Amino acid sequence: MVIVGQRAEKVADYSRARSLALPILVDPDRSVIKRYGVYHRLGLTAFNIARPATFIIDRAQRIRFMYISRGQSDRPDHETLVAELQKLHLPQSPSPPLAAGAPPVEPSPQ
Repeated sequence: MVIVGQRAEKVADYSRARSLALPILVDPDRSVIKRYGVYHRLGLTAFNIARPATFIIDRAQRIRFMYISRGQSDRPDHETLVAELQKLHLPQSPSPPLAAGAPPVEPSPQ
């Protein structure tokens, strides 16, 4: 799920233009963003937005992993996210292709 602190129309247009197939929570008053502690009122590269952040929340609604970015281009690496998700012991889906046209890598039998 993605949470964005923007107007619903802008989010809908963005999602449609990119054919996004993931749930998006529109948080125009930024109440959810504030509750997660990632609201960024004023900074060198941002005004009145959320810091990019990644949370992994388990089925019991507990935060199992949290990464709050230092800036707009700071994100956790793929390997870290996969390792954190594996700790939850969830069934794995095939990873997305690494290069255009490359077949997905199937998970190894367990």
